[in-house]
Amino acid sequence: MSSQTEGKNLLIPEDSRLTREHGHAFKNIFSIILANAEMIGETLGATGPEQRRLERILEACRRGEDLVRHIRNPEDTPADSKQHRSAWGPALATTPGRILVVDDEKDIVEIISRYLLKEGFVVQGVTDSRIASENVRANPFAFDLLLTDFDMPFVSGATLCRTMHEVRPDLPVLMVTGYDRHISTEQLSDLGVAELLMKPLDRQALLAAVRRLLTP
Repeated sequence: MSSQTEGKNLLIPEDSRLTREHGHAFKNIFSIILANAEMIGETLGATGPEQRRLERILEACRRGEDLVRHIRNPEDTPADSKQHRSAWGPALATTPGRILVVDDEKDIVEIISRYLLKEGFVVQGVTDSRIASENVRANPFAFDLLLTDFDMPFVSGATLCRTMHEVRPDLPVLMVTGYDRHISTEQLSDLGVAELLMKPLDRQALLAAVRRLLTP
C-alpha cells in the first residue's frame, strides 16, 4: 500500500455513516440558521446585495436540510432547490387555523411558529406548558389545533393533552417528540393524539400534518 493511500485511509473513519444523533444535530442547526436568516431579511428589509447574500445563506441551509434528510433516509430524493419559495415570496394558500404551539425549547417554538405563520396560520407560541394549560382552560375554543412537545418540565405533553380534552374533547392534537422517544399507539389513543411527528421536524411533513388535521 502506498504512503499516499495510507495517509488517505487515516483521514477516513472506519464507520463514516451519519448517525441519528448527528442527523438530529445537523437538522436543528440548519433549521435555526434558516429561520433566523429569514427573520433578519424581513426585519431589515434587505435589498440588493444584502438580500442576495441572505438568499445564498437560505439556499445553503435548505440544501443542507435536504442532504441530511437524504442521508438519513436514502429512499427520499433531495428536493430541487428551485421548488423552495423565496423567504420574501407570497404566502401559499392554506386552510385557516388558530394553532397553539407548546415546547420548552424557545428555538423550536420560534421555528415551528415561523413555518406556520408564513403559511397563513394564526399562531400562539408558548415555552411554559403551565401557561399553555391555563390558556386552554380559560378559553378552550380559542384554538383549532394543539401542537405540543411530549417531554416538558412542569406540565408534560401527556398531561396537557388530558387537560385539553377535559374542556375541549374535539380539539385535534399534533404531538412532537425526540427521535429516541417511543410512544405506543395505545398511549397516543388514550391521550387523544391525532398524529405524531418526530424531532427534528421536517417543514413539509409538519405543514402536511397540520393541513390534514385542520381540514374538515
